[in-house]
Parts: sequence; C-alpha cells; structure tokens
Amino acid sequence: MDSKTINVIIIIVLTVLFVVVPVIMKKVVWKKLLTQLNNEQYDEFYKTLDSTSCKLSYQAFNREYMRLSGYLAQRNDAKIEEQFELLKNMRISNKQKASVASRGFYYYLEKGKIKKAEGMLSYGKSFVDEKTFKNMQIQFSILMKKEAKYIDDCKEILNGLWDGQSGLVNNRKFPVGTIQYLIGLQYSYLKDIDHMMEYFNPALQNLADTPYEEDMRRIMNQLHVG
Repeated sequence: MDSKTINVIIIIVLTVLFVVVPVIMKKVVWKKLLTQLNNEQYDEFYKTLDSTSCKLSYQAFNREYMRLSGYLAQRNDAKIEEQFELLKNMRISNKQKASVASRGFYYYLEKGKIKKAEGMLSYGKSFVDEKTFKNMQIQFSILMKKEAKYIDDCKEILNGLWDGQSGLVNNRKFPVGTIQYLIGLQYSYLKDIDHMMEYFNPALQNLADTPYEEDMRRIMNQLHVG
C-alpha cells in the first residue's frame, strides 16, 4: 500500500472520529435527555447531563440550561433560583445572556416576585432585543407595578395582531386575548369600568378556561361588575 493510499485512509478515519461520531453521539444524547425529561425520570436526566458523552457533546451553558429545564419541570423553586444565578455568572455570549434574562424574567413574573423580575429585567437590558425588552417592560409595569401607562402601546400591539373585525382562529385567540386582558387590566387600575369591560368582554371569550379568565372575573367581582 503506497503512502498516498495510507494518507487517504487516515483522513477518512479521522473524519469519522472527529466529525461523524460526535454528531451521532450528540443526537443519541439529545434523544435520551428528551425521553428522560418527558417521562419525568429526573435522576436519570441529571446523570445523563453529567455524563462524559454529554460533556463531549454539549457546552457547559447548554448542559446547565437543560438542567434548569429539569428544575422547572419539577417546580423546584430553590434549585431554579440557584440555577439562574449560576447561569448569570457563567462566561456566556450576549445571545445566551438574553435567553437567561427572558426565561428568568417570565419565571419571576409568574411567581409574583417583583424584585427578582426587576433584577432579570435589568440584567437583560443590554442583551435582549429592543422589541422583546419593550414587551417585558410593559408586562412588568402592568402586572407587577400595577401601572396604567401603557394603554396606547398595548392598543398599538393589538392593532398589529388583529383588525378588530375578522374572525380569530384558535391559535390567534390567546395572543389577542392576552393584549385585551392587559388593556382592560390597566383600565381597572383607573376604575374606568366601561373601558375595562370593552376589553374584558372579548378577552373572556378568547381566554376561556385559562388563569386569565379567573383573574378577570375576580376583578369584576371586586368592582361589582355583573
């Protein structure tokens, strides 16, 4: 066998070892992680994340971000908070920082933790894109600070989502209903019942059987609206 043939064989072997094998291993590990998470096999899920094959397939940020998904699925609040702090202190890209900020913000928003949500908003200010950050600011103002200064902004968003006349297919009802809810909520802070109900009435239909419907009915009861 001549030297050229040997070199070709070596190149092929190296290509398999350093290109093909890692790609296959990454797919296998990913499928394993998804299966374990979907089946709520959390101990096995965390063991796979810490395995050599996973460390060779995924960077540290990706592994820790997936670990966060496990803690969120388990609703392990203590571990979730620890994981957000770990992710924030890692040396990661601006895009990854934006992802952490957004995910952390919405987690704390749901939990009603105003200081933590504000902290994530501040952390993500330089990394989250302008449109997403504005939406986060609006939700923080309305839901956490109970302010009514974004009515016009929300109406503009609503007009961009829906013409106000055509029928809404199911997958459009939730985003439209959410904005209607946010507008009505701001009017409730102002005790402007007529304008509140102008937006709550369609929102009740678009957000039926969701926590938003429950909240709207609670507010209506508090304001003695039938």
